[in-house]
Amino acid sequence: MNGPALFEEQQWFSPWIYILIGAVLLLLAGLLTLHQTTRVQTDAVIVRFGFLYQTRIPLSEIRSAEAVAYHPIREYGGWGIRGFGRRRALNTRGSKGVLLTRTDGSTLMIGSQEPRELLSALSHAGVQTVDRLPAETREF
Repeated sequence: MNGPALFEEQQWFSPWIYILIGAVLLLLAGLLTLHQTTRVQTDAVIVRFGFLYQTRIPLSEIRSAEAVAYHPIREYGGWGIRGFGRRRALNTRGSKGVLLTRTDGSTLMIGSQEPRELLSALSHAGVQTVDRLPAETREF
């Protein structure tokens, strides 16, 4: 039975399947490398959320900053880029952060694993600060 083949066929998935798999892999790679970076400079606070989002808040627009413990799911609907309008949050994990109140009354919660250090940097930059964290906070 080593004679010539009378029929042979190769089938491939439709191109849209490969496109879908590629998009899912790209999204997964993006999510696995996604992280939040918070930087306090002499003139502004810059928060980057991976390649998706960046915001720059001039220090002159910050009325106050408070280190707080909060409930991400209850108060903002979870972690990530949350909220809209005048009440926003940028957080990746945990339940501690610094709440910035702007001169126009809008707020931005910046999630942080080191909220007191972030608050200290803002204080050194001239922002009015308040530490509302409990004396001892849980580590995650």
